This record gives sequence, structure tokens and C-alpha cells, in this order.
Amino acid sequence: MKKLFLTSVMFSTVCLLCGCNDDNDGFTPEVIETTTGMFIVNEGNYYSSIDGALSYIDYTTDIVTVDAFRKANGISLGGTPNDGIIYKDHIYIPATDENLLWVLDAHTLKVTDRITITQPRKIVAGDGFVFVTSYAGKVTSVNVSNGEVKTSEALGKNPNVTTYLEDITYLNGYLYVCNAYNPDYSYNDNVIKMTTDLKKVKDITVVCNPTQIETDGKDVYVQSTGNYADVGTAIQKIDANDKVTTLCEGTNFALGNGKMYYYATSYDENWQSVITYNVYDLKTGKTSQFIDGSDIEYPNSMGFDPWTGYVYVSAYHLSEYGYGDYNSPGYIVRYDAEGKKLKSFDVGVGPKTMIFQSNLQ
Repeated sequence: MKKLFLTSVMFSTVCLLCGCNDDNDGFTPEVIETTTGMFIVNEGNYYSSIDGALSYIDYTTDIVTVDAFRKANGISLGGTPNDGIIYKDHIYIPATDENLLWVLDAHTLKVTDRITITQPRKIVAGDGFVFVTSYAGKVTSVNVSNGEVKTSEALGKNPNVTTYLEDITYLNGYLYVCNAYNPDYSYNDNVIKMTTDLKKVKDITVVCNPTQIETDGKDVYVQSTGNYADVGTAIQKIDANDKVTTLCEGTNFALGNGKMYYYATSYDENWQSVITYNVYDLKTGKTSQFIDGSDIEYPNSMGFDPWTGYVYVSAYHLSEYGYGDYNSPGYIVRYDAEGKKLKSFDVGVGPKTMIFQSNLQ
């Protein structure tokens, strides 16, 4: 699962309907009928000044609303939204370029709050709080009951040097934070373990440039991107005793049903990318092919829906130069647990995080 609280999904029929937004007088929202479905956070493209967007897929009809946030609020989601979760009837989306955390009513998508956080990146929830990492080298907590906001001290090994924190997960009362790299593009080699009151417990050494971190409710799994030179990618497990074991090479992964679905990118002698898509059994340690990849042009992330058991891969279309087209809308592909392709969906530019709906009261 993406985070501990992106859990099984059922969603009573609601309308993504909200009134006129003060930032856009005269705006008339679109009514979007929903039953069960998923959201996709599209990151956009910072370098081309393309804002991100929130897409919605209705499972009943398989109809995609590409820019559901704008249609509900009349405003843009902003630059580089990096992550998102549903927690206690709200959707939380950090937007790095906007220096804020969007808070949305999960029934209507109407903005209910905007919380200022310097360059927020990734988010997780637990114990009545949401926790957000940042490129300011700190973690911020938000009490979802009273809105109280607290921010940690600088978490780098050198408190006088800002470090870029990436993904975060929560397990058994602790936060695990990826300390990825620094402003000078040197790479760090630690996951920071901390308490939910934002006190650092220890550094856990991993392969350099840790970027993605998830939990299956028992162990923590971290993907490191390496240094793009002599240190390659790796997916590692951190057990209950904080022991680190390298499982395989890997670029991105999703956890679900006792398995880890992942892809790994390498390059041949002509510097053409070679991408393999596998499934790793967390109990037996056995690896097998998941898909042959012929349906995917240039992958960007993976997701597992615990309610349906479907596996998703988000992707860019290829540009004329043979790389991902970062300026054009991407797509996601749905597979069953055995790797059979079920459907493909066009979404926004830079599709990344997949948010699976929880029961909303």
C-alpha cells in the first residue's frame, strides 16, 4: 500500500460539487457523479511552467475527469504537487512550488484550508496527524482535529546544511523519512527514524539517494535511486530491529497482497533504456515477471488498489527523441494481479501518485 492509510476503498455516491470560489468570481463548478474510484496526482512540469492537476477515475463507468480540482474550485492545483492521501474525510496534497498543503473536502473536492509549508514534498498520516516532508530539511505535522501545525528542527546530519527530504511513511508509532540529497546534488545515505512528536531517534544507513518509502504494516521498504554513476538503484527492507536488507534493483514499487510490484531501469551498450516489470513475493523472496512492458512507453510510478486487487502503472508517452514526453498528458494502465492488461486511461501531465478512496462517512 502507498501509505498505511491508503486503504481498501468503497465510496458512497457523492457529487464533486462546490460553490463559487472567491479567487474566481462567477465560476460555475461542474457536477461530477462518483461512486468508487481513484485519484491521480499529476505533477505537471516545473521547467515548462505546466501546473499539476488532480484526475479522477470513476470505477463504475471508467470515465476520467482529467482536471477535477480545477473543475470543482475554479483555480489551479499549482506547480509540482508531489503526493496525496485521503485521511478522515479530507484529501491532503502538498504542492512544492506553491509552498502550501492543500486540504480538500473528500466528498466535494472543495478547498477547506491552505496550510503554508516551505517546499512540501511527501505526506503520510497517523494517530490523528498528517506529516509532511520538505526541501527545507524539516518535517511538519498537522493535527487534523484542531489544525495545529508544528515543524521539526533541521533533520540533516549537519544541522547547518539543508537537506532535501523526500518520501515518508508511518509504522508502529514512528516516522521513517528519506533523506535524499542536498542543494549541491551530493547524495545522502540515510533514512531518518523519528517519533510522531518530531524528535529524531536515529539514522538508518541505506543505499544513497533514498526516494520512495512504504510499509506493508510489518516492515518498511525503501527505494534508493543511487548516484547515477557507480551506485545503482536498490529496493531495501528495514525490519522491526532496523536491520537493512537489499532485496533487488528497482526504480519504483507498490506493495499489496503480500507482494511487491516493481520495475527496474537499466541501459544497454547504446544507452537505450531497458525496463523490466517484476513481482517479488515478500514471504518467499521469489521474483517473477509481472508484465512484459509492451503496454508502457516510459513508466513513472506504480500503485496497488487493495480493494480491487488491481495494479496500476503510470507513464509518459515517448517523445520524438525516445525519452518521456514531460510536456504532454500521460496515462495509466490497469492490470489484474496476474499481469493481464484490463484498461488504459489518459490523465494529466506527469501522472505520479495514486490515491485510492476510503470509506467516507
